[in-house]
Amino acid sequence: MELKVDAENLSEVTKTFMMMPGLFTRARKSALKVVGYQTMSELRNHVEYGGTGWPDLHPLTRNFRKKAGGKWSKRRTGKNSPLFGLGKFARYRVDDEGTVVQVDFGKSKKGKPGQMDPGLSRIARKAETGETVQVTDKMRKLWAATRLRRSKNARAGSDYHTLKSSTHVLKVPKRPIFTPVFNKVKPKIPSVFEDAFWKALDRYEKGK
Repeated sequence: MELKVDAENLSEVTKTFMMMPGLFTRARKSALKVVGYQTMSELRNHVEYGGTGWPDLHPLTRNFRKKAGGKWSKRRTGKNSPLFGLGKFARYRVDDEGTVVQVDFGKSKKGKPGQMDPGLSRIARKAETGETVQVTDKMRKLWAATRLRRSKNARAGSDYHTLKSSTHVLKVPKRPIFTPVFNKVKPKIPSVFEDAFWKALDRYEKGK
């Protein structure tokens, strides 16, 4: 997701000074970083709190997360967001010219410029559109292996999960990420940018 500040929504004074060189360029980049950080935070919150109207987790996903030693071990996530683990990888990066801020998912360390990761970005974009997965024999065996006990009281769909012979595809529902976050932050960008720009310029002029 790339964000640009719409100059038409800025005051005439800000529009004039933001494109000047020197301290003004530094202030512009600093202000874009503020926009990037706030958007990144919204992106992480959106993912970790389960989006907006996202479908609930499938019971298999909720109850069974790990397979070790050939057996499924039952482990609840403690979080109800289908993509909770993706949230901590939210990142932002301002281009060298200080004109665009990119917000996506990556693996850069804290305090370092955001490094976007194509694999994580693909996960997010698949979630945006949803996915249709073809069922294979290997997949049927894998689902059947979720049965943790042989008790007669074990319940299909709760204690274990199987795929019916008539099931040939699995449909992963859409869980929009970037679009709702962009729609939420877009109206705020001009005011956030303008406030951060003048604060940054004041700091730089005072040598801070």
